Amino acid sequence: MPMRRFGVRVVRNACRAGFAAVLVASSAGCTLVPGTNRERLNFVSSARMEQMGQQTFASLTRDGTVDRGPMADRVRAIGRRVVASAQAMYPEAGLPDRWEIVVLDDSTPNAFAVPGGRIGVHSGMIDLARSDDAIAIVIGHEVGHVLAEHAAERMSQAVLIAGGLVLGDAAMSDLDDGTRQVVMAALGAGASVGVLLPYSRLHESEADELGLYIAANAGFDPREAIPLWTRMGRSGGGGLEFLSTHPMASSRIERFRAIMPRAMSLYRRARDH
Repeated sequence: MPMRRFGVRVVRNACRAGFAAVLVASSAGCTLVPGTNRERLNFVSSARMEQMGQQTFASLTRDGTVDRGPMADRVRAIGRRVVASAQAMYPEAGLPDRWEIVVLDDSTPNAFAVPGGRIGVHSGMIDLARSDDAIAIVIGHEVGHVLAEHAAERMSQAVLIAGGLVLGDAAMSDLDDGTRQVVMAALGAGASVGVLLPYSRLHESEADELGLYIAANAGFDPREAIPLWTRMGRSGGGGLEFLSTHPMASSRIERFRAIMPRAMSLYRRARDH
């Protein structure tokens, strides 16, 4: 069968099998991200996400955290200011009242957030950040992920894609097994590169933007984002952005420069008060 006719047939059968149902599910869970007004997909309950976040956080921190000492005290103090800034800027967002911010004794320059207001910062990231302003930008980025409910959106997308692939497989039931496996593998790769990875990069960029504004509003200098990500780029190596879940450091720096005027306005207003 010619490939063009084959592709049309697969799409037609998949649409008949349940594309309308996917659209209904998508529209039922669309809300706006506070601060950017991007329309997001989310049909996973907050209670479910918080439960999963608690389990994930316990797993990520099971090797121990730095609970005492100047480093832990410093990060918690910065974190409290950043969280208070986010809560003041977006009171309608339903951010958690209580947050847990911990330091992990890990030389990898990394930080993470999970639903429910839990953030982990590696000691390696603190060393790379150097200044309180840069640490605030890192924590603001993680708060941005929680604010935008990126974890729930990623899960919602994965559920829809998994359902779509199941429907696609059913729609190709009259094809031989070898052909169906090849097409399903291609569809799976296309979903990952064409949907999940771009959304991951979008989420990172959105968290960068929200985090920069939140940190600036807390009185931390947003200009520190550029030297921070210059150092991150040097430490993290290269790679193809198209096949990555994160934007390249150069892309992030370019974006930071574009949004810096608003961040500086927030910073100056915070410093004046």
